[in-house]
Parts: sequence; structure tokens; C-alpha cells
Amino acid sequence: VFRPARIVSSRPSVQAPNWQWLESSRSSWLPQAPVVARRPLVCQAAAEVVEADTVAASKGGVAHLRFKRGSVFKVRRVLDVMRGRSFEDAILMMEYMPYRACEEILKALKSAAANAKNNNGAQKSKLYVSECFADQGPILKRFRCRAQGRGYRIAKPTFHLTVRLEERE
Repeated sequence: VFRPARIVSSRPSVQAPNWQWLESSRSSWLPQAPVVARRPLVCQAAAEVVEADTVAASKGGVAHLRFKRGSVFKVRRVLDVMRGRSFEDAILMMEYMPYRACEEILKALKSAAANAKNNNGAQKSKLYVSECFADQGPILKRFRCRAQGRGYRIAKPTFHLTVRLEERE
């Protein structure tokens, strides 16, 4: 709180302000932090270790493709069809669907299956697509010359793809 030491004035009627009222009423207008009972840190750390063990116990694999050229909306259209299917069904669908995005998704799908098999010892016949999503990447902006000295902006979008496979029990 700013408290001036003394206000000097040429007029005798001006008095120095009294700052005592501010300190006496501070507790009423300042928000008070709620009192929360805290648990010991040891128990919280033990709980986090147990959660980490359960996550690591699942047999599955993840593959990421980043900065791939293409529209994220066109990729999501294909991913919505593939989500929740078995690995074999997803491979067949990606090979025979007539979309260009299927090539990149097929790469990620095969890579995730290889990661699950080699890193976690999963069987490819038991794998299914538990999670797959595409996020928007940076947009490359280019300009094309047009008539009468104008220039039109051309957007070249990119996307990031993530495919997660898990083993069915």
C-alpha cells in the first residue's frame, strides 16, 4: 500500500490523508483464501506411481505423423470411419478407400502396429484402433500473380496425425 510520508501544501486548510482506515478495513474487502486440509505428499506420489504402472501395463503402440500436407478436414473424414475397428479391418479399408489421405493414414497405422509388436510384444491379430485423430498444422501461405497487379493468397494446409492401437482382451 502506498503511504506518502507527508503532504506539503501552501494552503493551511489541506490536511494529510489518514491511511489508518485502510489498514483497519483491509480484512473485510480483500478476498480470503479458503483453508484446505492437505494430504501428505508421500501418499499422492504413491498414487501417481500406481497410475503410471497401470498405463504402462497396456499392450499397444502409437504412431505420429507430423507436418503432412493436406487438409485436416479430409483426413478426419477418413479417420471417423476407421475409429474402433480391428487392425486388419482398418488396413483393408485404407487400401480400398478412394481418398488421398488414406496413404498417410495407412503409413501411420502400420507404424503403430510395428511399435506395438516390437516395443510391447502385442499380437497384431488382437490390435484395434483405440484412438486416432488429426490436428491442424501450420498453414503455408503463398501468393499467385493475378491480373492488373493483384495477388491472390494460396493456403497450403498441413496436419498432424496420431494413431493409437491397443490389444483387445
